Amino acid sequence: MKNDSVLEHIETLFQKYISTPISDLNRKQALVPSKSEVLHNAHGTAPGMWIHEDDTTFISLPGVPFEMKNLMNSEVLPKLIGFYERPHIIHKTIVTYGLGESAIAERIETWEENLPPFIKLAYLPNLGKVRLRLTAKGSDRKILENGIAAEFQKLTALIGDIIYGIEDDETIEEVIAKLLTQKNMTLGTAESFTGGEIASRITAVPGASMYFKGSIVSYATEIKVTVLKVPSKLITEHSVVSEEVANAMAKGVQKLLNCDFAVATTGNAGPSKGDSNEEVGTVYIAIATPSDVFAEKFTMGKQRERVVQKSVNKAFELLQKEILKM
Repeated sequence: MKNDSVLEHIETLFQKYISTPISDLNRKQALVPSKSEVLHNAHGTAPGMWIHEDDTTFISLPGVPFEMKNLMNSEVLPKLIGFYERPHIIHKTIVTYGLGESAIAERIETWEENLPPFIKLAYLPNLGKVRLRLTAKGSDRKILENGIAAEFQKLTALIGDIIYGIEDDETIEEVIAKLLTQKNMTLGTAESFTGGEIASRITAVPGASMYFKGSIVSYATEIKVTVLKVPSKLITEHSVVSEEVANAMAKGVQKLLNCDFAVATTGNAGPSKGDSNEEVGTVYIAIATPSDVFAEKFTMGKQRERVVQKSVNKAFELLQKEILKM
């Protein structure tokens, strides 16, 4: 059947915004099933349609993404909310660093097995961090909120040492920014295979100039020697990808930039080994503190981008732990 309101809308759009004459094909877009309820498409000529039959709702929308998205927000979702009785769903996502999925699962196994039936746990691992998402579903929102809060408290008691924050709350860079600002301390970086990615994420946080002194991207071995003052003897004896060179890089940039903390990275991200005999995926991350320096060795896999991103995340994890000791 022809819907007069849709036809009027089509004709108005052609008169105001479309230079080509309206055709019978355009007018046919006003033909809709007699049992349908028209969903007004403010941004196009094809209407949306809502049909409810035998306890089932059918929704038809135009395929143009912009029009479809607008109809979903302005017409479909409000009708669904009003038409159906829906359960509440609450999520709380905890972000952890430092342990893999299986190690976390082993530590919290008993707690997980005793979760209330309306709360589920999902493991979401990604590049050196694991997100733990608690989901509560039911008709009483207050019960769900109290349940999530109680289980979060129990979980914190079990893995509080590896939790750095809540998703959509703060990133680890923002946590580090607050810690350094509160302690009135400064940071610098010396990056090789990470190519400035650590510095990029630090400076993406507003106000980074308050605590971040700068970065030396010492990609070439000669820059490690001439700028960071890494002794050539260390490189000859241990190779450029080594604990000794990582420590020297961290101390070098700490002295050069006169900062309290320094992070240094050296490693083989691939695809070739470069100036070292270490296997692709082998990295060293060094942290220089006001009183000490140390480096840790990691194997981050073979895929270049993943090696870099996992290493950046690990560097932030190590740095945060050292700042918290101050």
